Amino acid sequence: MRQLILTLLFLALPYQVFAQADIGGFAAAVTDETGTLKTVVHGPADPESSQSVTSDTVFHIASLSKQITGAALAMAIRDGQLTLDDPVSRHIPEARHYGDSLTIAHLLYFTSGLTEAYDLPRKSGLPWSTHYYFTVDEAIATSLTVPDLQFQPGSEWRYNNINFQLIAEIVERTYDMPFSDFVAQRIFQPLGMTHSLVNDDITRIIPNRANGIVPRTAENIAQLRAVGLDVSSGGGPILIRRNAPHYGGSGVMTTISDWMIWQREMLTHDTFGDCFWKLMFSTRKFEHPKHNDAFGLVHGHFLTHAIVWFAGGDIDASSYMLAAPEIGMGAACFSNQPGFNCRAEAERLLAEAAKQKSHIQ
Repeated sequence: MRQLILTLLFLALPYQVFAQADIGGFAAAVTDETGTLKTVVHGPADPESSQSVTSDTVFHIASLSKQITGAALAMAIRDGQLTLDDPVSRHIPEARHYGDSLTIAHLLYFTSGLTEAYDLPRKSGLPWSTHYYFTVDEAIATSLTVPDLQFQPGSEWRYNNINFQLIAEIVERTYDMPFSDFVAQRIFQPLGMTHSLVNDDITRIIPNRANGIVPRTAENIAQLRAVGLDVSSGGGPILIRRNAPHYGGSGVMTTISDWMIWQREMLTHDTFGDCFWKLMFSTRKFEHPKHNDAFGLVHGHFLTHAIVWFAGGDIDASSYMLAAPEIGMGAACFSNQPGFNCRAEAERLLAEAAKQKSHIQ
């Protein structure tokens, strides 16, 4: 089941996983409740400048962003601003044609029945590719043009990004402030994650940023030409940049050092408290059989340990994280190479650290 879910995560994204050898860079780390135990970095961060990946390289973490969106929602709930059972139309009047049966809980747990914007034509006629500029507002407006839901909310599970884009929009409207500012003020700043942000402005200069890289193979060239890019057949690796500032389902930029702070908080609850994390890890049962989703996290198992995990990918990124609260450890891997096996790197580090800890005990 877990492998199937991972496959669905990638199939739902508005890009294709590029065929390639490992030529990009990555950063991976493992932490316990006291601090980072080990960090591994490798390869190029920016092919143009020949800058190598370090623990302070800023990666786009793609769908790992969903747990940050989930955290923003959890804070709004804890603030008493909304509940999971609120109709979406209460906060997004443009969704009133779906009725009051569609709730925020259906968005959070991927059971809304909403149509992914990327499955619909754009007014501009351009592809829904991150190579081409598009905003969250455009994605939401496009999705909400569909008159009917694809299924009754709660009856099926279907991974997509529109759910979390709408959650981000609900947070923005509730607090009357940009989602990026809310996340900075309520999540990143309290934790001291000074190199993390929601990238809602593609013109922003982000120091130490990793740009995507893929081999210039015939297959990759064909994929890019299929979405209208004039890609030459020679000239070394292909540089990939994120050119659309969509967020909610993706869009968080962070370093592996900063992310270990987030994962330590996931283990210790020192800053946000037990009640917040109980909510973050909470699941809900619906008519469909998949009941292991939480707030941008998925419950599962690794080795003999209960974990929460998530995976992500975009044209410029691959990412994976897992945390095992029962042993007080977590690990993650980020890469600027789409399709890179971040899961293997993160799981390897966690397995090594868990084994070493068991020997010490």
